[in-house]
Amino acid sequence: MTHQRPISFSIKQNVLNNDLEIKCKDGTILYGNRAILAARSEVFDRILFIRTSEISDKQVSFQKIEASVMKIILEYLYTGSISDGTLSTENAFETLNAADFFQLKNLQDQISEFYMKASQKEGNDNKSPELLSKAVQLMSLAANNGIIDFLVDSVARLPLDTITPDRLSFQALQCLLSKSNDENKIFVTSEYSILRIAILLSAKKVSQEAVTALEKRLPVWDKIKDGFDFKNNDISNIKDICVATADNLSPIIEFIDFRRINGKILVDIIEPLNLISSGKLLTVYRFHTYEKKHPSPFRGLKSHIKWDNNSCGPNLEISSDGCTVSRKVNPNVWNTVRTNYLMIEGIHKLRVKIENSNYTMIGICEEGINYSDYIGASLYGYCLYSEGFQYIKGSCENINSPRFGNVSSEVIVHLNMDDKTCEISVDGKENVVRWTNIPSKLYFAASLYNSGNVTIAKGN
Repeated sequence: MTHQRPISFSIKQNVLNNDLEIKCKDGTILYGNRAILAARSEVFDRILFIRTSEISDKQVSFQKIEASVMKIILEYLYTGSISDGTLSTENAFETLNAADFFQLKNLQDQISEFYMKASQKEGNDNKSPELLSKAVQLMSLAANNGIIDFLVDSVARLPLDTITPDRLSFQALQCLLSKSNDENKIFVTSEYSILRIAILLSAKKVSQEAVTALEKRLPVWDKIKDGFDFKNNDISNIKDICVATADNLSPIIEFIDFRRINGKILVDIIEPLNLISSGKLLTVYRFHTYEKKHPSPFRGLKSHIKWDNNSCGPNLEISSDGCTVSRKVNPNVWNTVRTNYLMIEGIHKLRVKIENSNYTMIGICEEGINYSDYIGASLYGYCLYSEGFQYIKGSCENINSPRFGNVSSEVIVHLNMDDKTCEISVDGKENVVRWTNIPSKLYFAASLYNSGNVTIAKGN
């Protein structure tokens, strides 16, 4: 419906020209002008002038709309917009439902924009956990709901270790995990961290004391991924807390893939808490014992794998999104860059596009590499050289591998940290090079000589 020019809006009791009472869900009475509301909303028009049986004298009742939300609807109908700061994580979904009821497409678009902005901010300013928690409370998960799917994707891009239990509800976590089983979609949190926040949210149902007690026994992923020595196995003083937490945790266990959690973490940290059934843990232990290839600690793609500005040679330049590294100048000297993600277990893949590069090296490295030189020169590096050579810890060998990079090439590094192997494919030709007995802590890395750029493909 085309809006007329804005009309000054103020919600005041019994103001002049207000000939309609609007009764809200909480019993609050608001006032409006019948002619204006009917002109601005086809729904109001039908209710006030067509389906007159729905109103009694001068009053219309909306049993599902709170007064705070109706005020936003009335402001929009009178002025064609809403004031800055009107929408919040507390009222956005109720307002969206009301805007849908009154068929206010432009207002729905404004609310969608609010979702997007609130879910793109950094750190605690990113409100997607709070919005998803509100959404699952008010909306049907059975419906094909684009808003919930959008918020699920937004939360999946946040490390859950950074989200405190008061920001994400238990039901929201269930929704997130039930909709995040696609390994080709982004999910940046390790499976251990998923279990950790599930336990804390379950403990929250018991008490804040329970949350505090279990937080002390559940280190965040960043503190244990480099190795840990955990000895606090005594739970005698929190036994009752663990029993109550286990009861609350049971509905979410089915959504957690325990195979992705390191066996040492399960034995030293999780098992002593008696939160998971012995049968479930025994099945996982058998899997770890008999299966050579273990799944990645992450259930989805890690969008946070990027070139690291803090681990980059001086003549290289990294794009603002962290995905492309290029020559800043052309001095005919080697420089190296590595990614920002340390790999210690599981299966990983880096797919890169190499363009207009005369000399390039792609591979893996440990800490200690010299970024003002090439990967192959280092005792801490393994790489495939674009001119047909491989380097292993400074030792060079001509293997006549396919050339790459002069125009445009795709190179894929397949890394299995469980069986300590690495394979590289070039332009669809698999296993061009294969290394075994590689180190236990590695980064992906690239070196450039005098031109070109190397771009991490979307979804790595």
